[in-house]
Amino acid sequence: MTQKIVWGLLALSLLLSSFSGKLPVSSIQPYSSKAAKAASAYPFIKQDKNQIITYHGESMKYFYASLDSLSHHTKQKVNVIHIGDSHIQADFFSGHLREMLQADTLFGNGGRGLVFPYNAVRTNAPDNLKIAYTGIWEGCRNISRDKSCNWGLAGITATTYSPVATLTIDPTTKAVLPYSFTKVRIFFDTRDSTNFLLKILNQDTPLNIKLEDGYAILELPQPTTSITLGFEKSSEEQNHFTLQGIALENDQPGIQYHSAGVNGAEVTSVLRMPSLEKNIAVLKPDLVIISLGTNDAFRNLDTKLFKRNYGELIQRIRRASPHTSILLTTPGDNLRGKKYVNPDNAKAVKIMNELAEETGVAVWDFYEVMGGLQSIKRWYVNKLAAYDKVHLTQHGYMLQAELLYDALLNDYETYKHNKEGRPLAAGGGK
Repeated sequence: MTQKIVWGLLALSLLLSSFSGKLPVSSIQPYSSKAAKAASAYPFIKQDKNQIITYHGESMKYFYASLDSLSHHTKQKVNVIHIGDSHIQADFFSGHLREMLQADTLFGNGGRGLVFPYNAVRTNAPDNLKIAYTGIWEGCRNISRDKSCNWGLAGITATTYSPVATLTIDPTTKAVLPYSFTKVRIFFDTRDSTNFLLKILNQDTPLNIKLEDGYAILELPQPTTSITLGFEKSSEEQNHFTLQGIALENDQPGIQYHSAGVNGAEVTSVLRMPSLEKNIAVLKPDLVIISLGTNDAFRNLDTKLFKRNYGELIQRIRRASPHTSILLTTPGDNLRGKKYVNPDNAKAVKIMNELAEETGVAVWDFYEVMGGLQSIKRWYVNKLAAYDKVHLTQHGYMLQAELLYDALLNDYETYKHNKEGRPLAAGGGK
């Protein structure tokens, strides 16, 4: 797909469903020029609150320094990991943010990143990912309190007990951007001798699958648009294969954006994932975005426990990848049972800001940006929120992504001006 076609598709999508503030970086004008026309339609959105909040000034320095290196061609990849709940599993929010960052010619498309065959285990998959499978697959999610599975970053596993089962992953057919890939990382417990052996079924020539600690890596001779995994039982003790996730990478410079969401996930759900640190260390993130709190605050929020758990998650991420920026996105407003005001989201927001001040992470306060308490009603009236008054519509998630994109790019521009000692241009920065 040519760059011209890609820009055309993105412009059409944003014309229908976007909003953004003014941005000082010329390479992203296709977004701001289209989105600015929609600003007057949503006066309840607090544009003055749409900023990255940092209490120590350098919370995003690792990410922004990596973007600088990427734009100056001294770094090949910038990796983003986005952890969350159902708002992320569907990949409308994270997916649109991925597309905007990668379509910016200043950064580039560094690859689709982590994916998971959700529909093989009977849960919703992103619309931008085509998955086919044969055989029976059983899912295990990190929200299952009565189970203990070897979850990786994806927070969900898929297990088959049949060596003739298959999985086909195609990230290109339904995608806006071209996501062909040349490298595949297949995450599973490589030390478990009861796993079937891996095979690649849709390549003409035999490929060498190299096993590392916690994943297999596969180098492809040329870019491909899909891959089919098969299995082989070579000994009696091999009786299953449990997949933790698949990362699809290309050999182009740019941003690689991994999203990992599980419906119903709370902070404690992520803490239950034994291979979390190992997977994070392998992917070497420059930025980890955490979008959790909706489920924690949906019923009576235990503020002390929430703060303790969230603090522990931040520590675990930092242990796995010390030179990584961390950005917390606050839960948006919602209603309990479609009609009852939920005051606990504001409590969660307060705690997340406290953690940012205490630990040096950054915050994007979507709760305030969307309008604060009971603003979900306005989002619903404007067809930005779903009927349950908890989730957003696809239109709403795209707007959320555009707002965060605005905040990130404005903050990055501020970082660059401060680093170079130049005054901000009119309309730039916070």
